[in-house]
Amino acid sequence: MAETIVNSRRMGLRDISISVVKENSTSNYSTDVVKKLARSISAKVTEKKKVDKIYSDDGTEDVIETLESIEIEIEINDLSPEQEALLRGCKYENGFLIDNQDDMANEIAIGWRAKRTDKKYEFVWNYCGKFNDGTTDTYETQQDKLKTQTPKLKGTFYPRAKDGNWRVRVNESYLKEEHGDAKKAIQSWFDKVQEPVQKTQ
Repeated sequence: MAETIVNSRRMGLRDISISVVKENSTSNYSTDVVKKLARSISAKVTEKKKVDKIYSDDGTEDVIETLESIEIEIEINDLSPEQEALLRGCKYENGFLIDNQDDMANEIAIGWRAKRTDKKYEFVWNYCGKFNDGTTDTYETQQDKLKTQTPKLKGTFYPRAKDGNWRVRVNESYLKEEHGDAKKAIQSWFDKVQEPVQKTQ
């Protein structure tokens, strides 16, 4: 079967959403309700791998790849106090947002969709991670030329304990007639953190 080649590129980003991970064990993975964050500006996923070579007979016998780290950076137009508390583990009470030295970021799943030039979308869920790398809050005086400040968050993500999966994606541009489960999943992508469906024989 010939490989599908489409005339399409990624051109947008929207609907960055999160869900608190309720359980991440070797036997079960479950999440809370999905909540949309503010309006999306950018998202960057950096996967780093460690590569080791094994030698024998004066040459390379094999190359071993190990997942080293997954970093996700997002930029959005704003964060509500409730969203900051949910992401960073700080306290929001009676209108006051309180940052404490003992705050611990919540383990979350994060997903979004990216529009493509063929008017279809690429859908993403990253299963486990924490936005625990700190934040930078920038404040600048108002000038003649309008300049605004937006929140940027950086987090560390990792494979879930259940099966080692760390991300699931569906690229609508490449879906075929027989991909019924994936087509169904993207219709309700943000109703829950999506799970891949195995092909039945």
